[in-house]
Amino acid sequence: MKHFSWISLAFGSLVAFPALAQTELKVQFAYPSHQAFHQAIADEFMAKHPDVKITFRAPASDYEEALQTVIRQSITKDLPDVFVSGLQKVSELSERKIAVSLDPFIKAEPEFAGMGYSDRLLALGKVSGTQYGIAYATSTPIVFFNTDLVKRAGGDPNKLPTDWDSLIKLAGDISALGGVDGMYYDIDDDDWMFQNLIYNQGGELMAPDGKDIAFDGPEGKAAITLFKRFFTEGKQKAIESRAARQQFVAGTLGMYFTSPSIISTFEKQIGSKFVMKTSTMPLANPEKGRVPTAGMAAVITTQDPEKQKAAWEYIKFATGPVGQSIVTKATGYMPANTKALEPAYLGEFLKVHPNWETSSRQIPIARKLTAWPGQNGVKIAQNILDSLTRIAEGADALKTLDSMAAETRALLPK
Repeated sequence: MKHFSWISLAFGSLVAFPALAQTELKVQFAYPSHQAFHQAIADEFMAKHPDVKITFRAPASDYEEALQTVIRQSITKDLPDVFVSGLQKVSELSERKIAVSLDPFIKAEPEFAGMGYSDRLLALGKVSGTQYGIAYATSTPIVFFNTDLVKRAGGDPNKLPTDWDSLIKLAGDISALGGVDGMYYDIDDDDWMFQNLIYNQGGELMAPDGKDIAFDGPEGKAAITLFKRFFTEGKQKAIESRAARQQFVAGTLGMYFTSPSIISTFEKQIGSKFVMKTSTMPLANPEKGRVPTAGMAAVITTQDPEKQKAAWEYIKFATGPVGQSIVTKATGYMPANTKALEPAYLGEFLKVHPNWETSSRQIPIARKLTAWPGQNGVKIAQNILDSLTRIAEGADALKTLDSMAAETRALLPK
């Protein structure tokens, strides 16, 4: 009888103290290839926050599809709680009142100033002065070198060129070796690298009032002339980026201008075939030149106050030094938190992998990627890519710039 009473008491205790209640956060992101690092961050977060459960929705194929998915979900009242959006899409999320202002959460953090969020990185997620997103994974374009080919062409692998004229000459010298190509400036995916050409000259894509373009002025003409030189003097071939990447890892391409997010893949595929080095992007205008920052921003989309609190904790973790260390090691993306560069996080890793630090050195000159206004943004970007392809295939650069400008103006909101 006593034994039965003891069991009953124990069972009663279990009933009296139910399992810890969890807040479930549904998270939407883009690119299936990013699933692994998103999951790794979520697992680390949930281990530290057992009261929160992170559930991922099926990843979209790219940032544009992710945006359209979330817009549809806003109409059907089925939004995720957190959306990891393309940086250039944050403005549209704010305009549609899908994104929640993060300013109240930041103001409630007494130690926020010391948490590794630099003003320049925070600016990437601001719209008209309001913080709607926190940079989650970022990249500024850099230069990859096959130092074996550099040396064969008479260059110094320990003193790589840092200006456009020297880079283009080196590309031509590498191409002259025969059986190899000197350079590839990546224009295949979106208009990010076109924006890089304009900002590199210290120019702007849009006029200050946001109603007209500005890329057909003196800086734009200098930028498009420089781009043409990649083909006439640097001997770049008009091929797609996938073929160029295969060529680079095979050891038959001297320089590749693209995102640092490919570093991890390049290192694995190159192995010991040759020594790869990276360098910051040269600036045609050293004083005013900038580099556009692509990547992702974490945005709160839920209107539920309790879920918002949990979502803010998750965003802080994912964009903090632990989360950013996971992202960087998995991809090569530039950490969006300066504390992640400290010895306790990525410091020792970057000493062993110096190529991964290059993009971070461009944080002082990083600026937000421009989002084209109106409903024709995707079409504008595609028209620009088509124009660059025509130049690569032999069209006159300045005449093509004129037609590109006319096409863009016709697609801007009236």
